[in-house]
Amino acid sequence: MQAIVGGNIRYPNLQGLADLFRVKINDTFSRTSGSGTGTGDGAGLIMPNSNPDLITFLDSAIQEIFSDLRNVGDPELILDNYILEALPPLNSVLGVGVPNQAVQVSIGYMGYFDGVSWHPEWPLPISTARVLALWERQTGVQANFVPMTPAPFGLPGAQQGQRQKYWEMRQGQIWMPGAIQETDIRIRARITYPEFLDPENINYLTTYVPILDSKNAIVAKMLVNYAMRFAPQNYAMAIQEETRQMDKLKLEAVRQMQINENQREAFGDEAVADFAVNWTQF
Repeated sequence: MQAIVGGNIRYPNLQGLADLFRVKINDTFSRTSGSGTGTGDGAGLIMPNSNPDLITFLDSAIQEIFSDLRNVGDPELILDNYILEALPPLNSVLGVGVPNQAVQVSIGYMGYFDGVSWHPEWPLPISTARVLALWERQTGVQANFVPMTPAPFGLPGAQQGQRQKYWEMRQGQIWMPGAIQETDIRIRARITYPEFLDPENINYLTTYVPILDSKNAIVAKMLVNYAMRFAPQNYAMAIQEETRQMDKLKLEAVRQMQINENQREAFGDEAVADFAVNWTQF
C-alpha cells in the first residue's frame, strides 16, 4: 500500500506561507542558524514573523483570494445551516408583539434589533460577506423551515403577522418586517476570512487558511504587494505569476461545479407530433 504523506490538516498555515514568501524574496537568512537555512520563527532579516508588514501582506492576500473565489462561486466559501433560535417578537412604542408598520427588525454583526433594543446574543456571523438565502419557522414547534422571500426593491409596507416572510440586505444587515411571535431563522451565506485583529498574538503554526492548495496563490498575491512597494521593476512579473496561480484555483472550482451534467427531459409524443410537419406540402 502506498504511504500517505502529511498530517490530518491539509490547509496551509501562516508559517508555511511566511516561509515560502521569504524564499521568494531571498530573505531566508536566519539570525540563529546562518545564511540559507532560515525557516520558522527565527527566519528573515527583512520580513521576519515579528515584522507587522508581513502580517499585513498576509491579511491582504488572504482577503483577496476569498474575494476572487467567491466571484466564481467556490462552494468552499459558503456557510450553511446557521440557525438563530427564538428571535424575540417585534417591539415598538405600541408594545411587544403588536403590529406596527413603522418598525422593522434586523440581524447584524452587533446582534438582533427588535425595533427598539439590540440583543447581542443573536448576531450575524462575523465572516458573512453575502447572504444567499433565509428560512424561518415558529419557535418551539420543530417544524420544517419555510423559505423566506427576498425583497430586492424594499420590504412591503404591511402589518406584521406570524412570520417574518420577507428579507433584504441593507447597510450590512438582514432587514425583515418583524413577527408578532418568536421565530427561528436559518441562514445560508458566502463568507470571507476574518482580519487579524491582534497581530501580536497570532500563532503562525496553528492559524490556517481553509482553502485547499491555495499556498502558492496566496504567496503570489503577497509578492504583488511587495513588488509595488520594494521592487516596482518586478511588478509586471509578479502580476503574471499571480494570474497564473489564480487561474488554476478558479478553474478547479468551476470544473468541480460542472461535474453534474444538465440533461433535458425527452420530448413526449405530443411534442413530437406538433413539430412533425410535412414540409413537402409547401
